[in-house]
Amino acid sequence: MTTVRGSLPTEDPPGLDERPDTSPAALQALRGDSIYFNVAGSGPTFPVAQRAAERFRAWLNEVGMFGHVGYAAYNAALDATRLDLAAALGDPTGAPRISLAQSATDGLNTLVAGLAIPERSLILTTAEEHGSALYPLRRRAELGDRLREIKWERNADQFLEEVRRGTRDGVRALLISLVSCKTGDVLPVREACRLARDAGAISIVDAAQALGQVPVDVTELGADAVVTLGHKWLHGPLATGGFWVRDLTLFTPTRLGWRSRLELPTGSKDYNPNATRFETGTVDAGAFVGLRQTLLVHRLLGSWVGERVRTLRARLIDRMRELPFAIRSTPDMPTGIVVVEPRSGGVSDLVTRMWDEERMVVKLIDEPGIHQAIRISFWALHDEEQIDRLAAAFARQVAVGVG
Repeated sequence: MTTVRGSLPTEDPPGLDERPDTSPAALQALRGDSIYFNVAGSGPTFPVAQRAAERFRAWLNEVGMFGHVGYAAYNAALDATRLDLAAALGDPTGAPRISLAQSATDGLNTLVAGLAIPERSLILTTAEEHGSALYPLRRRAELGDRLREIKWERNADQFLEEVRRGTRDGVRALLISLVSCKTGDVLPVREACRLARDAGAISIVDAAQALGQVPVDVTELGADAVVTLGHKWLHGPLATGGFWVRDLTLFTPTRLGWRSRLELPTGSKDYNPNATRFETGTVDAGAFVGLRQTLLVHRLLGSWVGERVRTLRARLIDRMRELPFAIRSTPDMPTGIVVVEPRSGGVSDLVTRMWDEERMVVKLIDEPGIHQAIRISFWALHDEEQIDRLAAAFARQVAVGVG
């Protein structure tokens, strides 16, 4: 019920479920009439996170978002999200270094466009990057910067030598994924960021495929910025994400709104003194409450997620080795992404048949300059039986294709 102190309502917003059921059955959102192996695209939102988001949205709508009660709660919810996200990234006191974003794409575009580097600079990245990084980087190249894309050949020494070559050529920025969306491999990010730092270059790490399945610690990575999102391996709501920035002066805000500036009514031209300078306007605060709930779930799950993913990965690799597939991913990586290529070809048709005939969702990898492949991405909520059923379905459908 709403209570009154003086003339202002003081009803508190709904909080998180501090003791959620973290059993696989309680966290599973899917209906069960298909098997979903595309967590790297989007992990279905934990029901407990969905409920938290909906409770907050309903309450905020009832009190009026821009009323006295609603506006204070709106800002408090976003402040709490920044604190929780900073802690999840290994920086418990780093809330002032967190900017919220609508996705990793949103964050990457903000950081790439805002790189405080001279014109016609050399920027390094990898061929493993998602379009969310490559498109804004290539746009910078169209405007005059020099972009060099390094291939990942599953050889860390060779890869780092290419980074060193870039430092000798005067690199000013590096953008690299912690976990490749195209192979599931963990790239040698810490070493690459060290090389960039020693050369005076700004480093950005894309952790979209990492947070929620492998540890992410901004201090250990040594990057200048780390970008992530809520809807993949965290199993949080859509349209949630954020990025951590070590030094605000390394990036210039390129989009401005009422959330970016100090003392907007007075006409101040000063940016906010923290990473909220990169935020612009109104967001769905309920979705970020849902993100806080899913981060709480992950804190409770702890190391179980990583252990479970590694167990299932070993089983999947074993099953796929029995089939006529080449395995593109490095087998002993600690992630739930395995990329395979049927030796008989017909990859696109095989992906379609896996859905039409088997009701299994796998992802077609179709990138310029490489053979088509299939990305299988699973999480801790999958089980051994589903892995075996996937392998059996592949065996059936490959036989159909050959026949």
